[in-house]
Amino acid sequence: MRRAWRYRWALVLALGVSACGLLGGSDPAPPAPLALPVDDDSRLPWAENEEWFVVVRKSCRSLDLYRHGIRVDSFPAVFGLAGTLASKLYEGDLRTPSGLYMVIDIRPHQRWRYFMLLDYPNVQDVHRYWVAMEEGRIPMRGDRYARMGGAIGIHGTDKPELNARDEDWTLGCISLANQDVETLAVLVPIGTLVLIED
Repeated sequence: MRRAWRYRWALVLALGVSACGLLGGSDPAPPAPLALPVDDDSRLPWAENEEWFVVVRKSCRSLDLYRHGIRVDSFPAVFGLAGTLASKLYEGDLRTPSGLYMVIDIRPHQRWRYFMLLDYPNVQDVHRYWVAMEEGRIPMRGDRYARMGGAIGIHGTDKPELNARDEDWTLGCISLANQDVETLAVLVPIGTLVLIED
């Protein structure tokens, strides 16, 4: 079931997303079978079969939590130091990735209250990395190229004043206020899909 949904989400990503909602605003309408919403991100009919689903909207600086396709909560979020304009390409670029991921681990964290590990890099990230490698856009680190990296997730903060000022500070993760990450960690199980939009 999860594999089928990954392919469907890949199609959603290929169609494009708007600034603060999937295919909202003036984006062209998708093919009828997907029945994606237009101009309304409070409901995601195409996610009705997912008990929990997370959408991170970098341009809106938010993390929205959906249950069976209906938004039940929204949290302010901050991202990698490099800002929200580009997607993660390699380790050390200080960017937050964009794409469809899955929560693969949830654990308490001494520094960030909770850490929800995502399955970055995924197949699309690997492809993007190798294309960038062929184009000469991956820097050298000593005698080898920068690696793709990993350990990307959703976590709380030890810098609450930066989160409160909406200031990006992570090395590529998504940071929420500590009470918000606690809420999220209690509600969503391992296996929850997370769509990160630019």
